[in-house]
Amino acid sequence: MTAGRNEKVEVASIDAMLVDVPTIRPHHLAMATMVTQTLVLVRVTLADGVSGWGEGTTIGGLSYGDESPEGIALAIERYLTPVAKAAGASSVARVMGDVERHVKGNHHAKSALEIGLLDAVGRRLGLPVSELLGGRVRERLEVAWTLASGDTKRDIAEAEDLLERRRHRIFKLKIGAREQRKDVAHVAAIKRALGERASVRVDVNQAWNESTAARAIAELEDAGVDLVEQPIARHERAGMARLAARATVPIMADESLHGPSDAFDIAARS
Repeated sequence: MTAGRNEKVEVASIDAMLVDVPTIRPHHLAMATMVTQTLVLVRVTLADGVSGWGEGTTIGGLSYGDESPEGIALAIERYLTPVAKAAGASSVARVMGDVERHVKGNHHAKSALEIGLLDAVGRRLGLPVSELLGGRVRERLEVAWTLASGDTKRDIAEAEDLLERRRHRIFKLKIGAREQRKDVAHVAAIKRALGERASVRVDVNQAWNESTAARAIAELEDAGVDLVEQPIARHERAGMARLAARATVPIMADESLHGPSDAFDIAARS
């Protein structure tokens, strides 16, 4: 069922729902401890009854970034939905362009809506979303597993189990809540236990200042860590560039990155 060149595909409704999913264990981050993950599920229903689903998710309420699950749902319902309904779903790019002009920020909310629109249009045309975006280039994608119990022995046991079952070989450790020395010792012990069978990476969630990060990154390199994610505050882009320049291990931006303009700015500083 393909839309004609001039046919407008109406959007009948957009619904945002909050779903609380318990974590398998307490998830210790630098800024919060999570026992549930709140998902924002977005259902986009077209006038002909076809529906698509999107998702927008953050962690730790507002301790991670500027958007909370509740705020994402509200932004979609009150601000994004009227714009999307007026634009229709004939061109997802056109819809999102209108959304961008009318709504500032709210990147998670916009992403959730865009995914829902793409899914709905893909289902209407009988195509996977990958085809709408130019076609997939691989059949498999390796995914990291986050170790965040905070207990070294428990994290090692969890990783060993996943390696044994051939589910994951990339592990990201959440650190930054404890003293730097203890965090580095925790990471080093896990890397020693897993050895070359696994890639070990760390996410600091902005917990360190630049001088602490410089010392810790050198020690993490010696321990065999493959990547350090967002070690300092998101607005400290010059500091991130300095850390990247002196480190061998890659330094990854996360909370600093909110769109293409941020990506270009971060890359230009490297």
